[in-house]
Amino acid sequence: MNVDLPATPQAFRGVWQRTLYAEPAKEPYQQADTTTQVYWIQGKHWHADLRLPTDSPDFAGITGLDDCNRRQLEWLAGLTAFAGITQIDSELGVCTWHRYQDLCPSLERDVGLLRWIDGNTLEERHPHDQYVEHWQQLSSDAAEEVIQTDQQGQLRWLQIGDHAIAITPRPAANVSNLFSTLSTANDDTLRWRASLCFDYLQRSQDRWQVVLSTQPWRKGQQVRR
Repeated sequence: MNVDLPATPQAFRGVWQRTLYAEPAKEPYQQADTTTQVYWIQGKHWHADLRLPTDSPDFAGITGLDDCNRRQLEWLAGLTAFAGITQIDSELGVCTWHRYQDLCPSLERDVGLLRWIDGNTLEERHPHDQYVEHWQQLSSDAAEEVIQTDQQGQLRWLQIGDHAIAITPRPAANVSNLFSTLSTANDDTLRWRASLCFDYLQRSQDRWQVVLSTQPWRKGQQVRR
């Protein structure tokens, strides 16, 4: 996939962990979330992001999508995980995340206003103050970046230093199924939607370990690269 957009400014590159999501963007907040595990890896052009809330069903004994019941499938297919190209207007602080792969897509554009709170904490605010997010930087913006894409130009591996997100694509199917509601989709459609897998990995020595995954039974698996 050709990337024609300007490179992401160096200061925004790296690995980020979300520490706050709140609505609306200004206090007093009507709701706030500090427990969902969220990681965003931002490279020169590519980004990858996955978010795992704490209200997970029990996946004990589950080894694959075929083992999942209806409640588990709806939860998996409704998770937030996406990857694509980032566009930042550094003068205005406007960031657009162009989502080329999206586990649970919507028709709304992903746009946020960015500003620094301190040297390694970034605030993302909805343009109309619907929400605010705080992001803590976990890695140096100078850490090595490694990218792998497939023959279609879609992202499969984005690595910054000892952190990476690996993406396993869905098999080809009717894309209109992406926009059906979870409650009306049949089980086969939910399995297909949830088959787009995002793994967040960390490296220790020469081994990569899955720390979080949109397919929870993969957590703890080791991967050699």
